[in-house]
Amino acid sequence: MLRRRPAPPQPAAPRPPGPPRVDFSYTIYWTKQVRAWDAGRRADVSAALEHVVAQPDFEANTYARRYTVPGLDGQAHAGLSLLALRKVLAAFVTTDSTTHES
Repeated sequence: MLRRRPAPPQPAAPRPPGPPRVDFSYTIYWTKQVRAWDAGRRADVSAALEHVVAQPDFEANTYARRYTVPGLDGQAHAGLSLLALRKVLAAFVTTDSTTHES
């Protein structure tokens, strides 16, 4: 009796690309920027940023550059970009406070 060889495994079908990771990209960008700032600049930008984000018409849009933050860089930014900046600034505040407690 002849035995058949098992068929070689078929390669998995490629996965379709997922949704763009815009928030991740913005977070990486702002981390690189904020890393170079001193604590005073981070605090100033954070305070100015809160005024922009607190506006009643603020929208976490992906790409449309609608918002400027006084003292940041003189450029307009997308709402999602500013929310990423806010997240990064909060992380640096946490890091700064735990570093000084040691």
